[in-house]
Amino acid sequence: MNKYAFSTAALYPLESDVALNLIKNAGFKYAELMPQAFSDVTDEFAVKAKKIGIRVGSVHYPLAMFAMLYTSHPVMSEDGRRFGRDIVRLCTMLETTVLVIHPHIPPAEKHRTLLEPPIIENMVYLADLCKENNIKLAMENSPKGDGYTGEGLLRYISSFGGHSAIHPMVDTTEACEAFQDPAEFIRTVKPVHLHMSDHKGENKHLPAGQGSINWNAVKSVLEQVRYDGYYTLEPSYRHYLEDTENRLAEAYQFIKGLIES
Repeated sequence: MNKYAFSTAALYPLESDVALNLIKNAGFKYAELMPQAFSDVTDEFAVKAKKIGIRVGSVHYPLAMFAMLYTSHPVMSEDGRRFGRDIVRLCTMLETTVLVIHPHIPPAEKHRTLLEPPIIENMVYLADLCKENNIKLAMENSPKGDGYTGEGLLRYISSFGGHSAIHPMVDTTEACEAFQDPAEFIRTVKPVHLHMSDHKGENKHLPAGQGSINWNAVKSVLEQVRYDGYYTLEPSYRHYLEDTENRLAEAYQFIKGLIES
């Protein structure tokens, strides 16, 4: 079964349970959840989400909470580790096997030896939690820092000493932002997870099919590397603030048509 998914991040500022319902009603059997509040990583929310009847295949560590992960401050680090435990528990309750994070941005060179080690320790702590719970920690490529090329992303992941929980993933728009061909990026890293959105000039995170990415080439490479993960659409929420239901239906038809053609 092809695993077509849509991210709740693209339906901001809707509450997460409302977003999951809309995604389900558009035809998707899977979703990626980006929690938007601390209440989204509670047992109560997990129970509510499971009752909706859509499978949460992946969870994206909230962008708003990244400051707690990529911090050198000891108290905030502990807050971040507590949140990490909560989000991993959420994944286990939802039977989710993928947790998405981004590479950190290295501090300035003259302060790197002071500020960077605590950040790495925080990330390894999260990776250890994922390993204990059979969750893949999917490291997304980024146009900033060390993960902007396929080779760079693999080097970055290897810098964690071959941690078995950490795996590469590809965001097609982020590849374009770094002037990389998304298809070749996929060929290089052989991702465990995928974010799909389009790109054209200065316009990024467009709905897939509305930019200049060669989606047939992307599909071909995914087949060649035997990708078996989720096809997760993650456009910008700005494209879904109006006429949401129809645009979600269009998104479903695009991914279904692309993969099944």
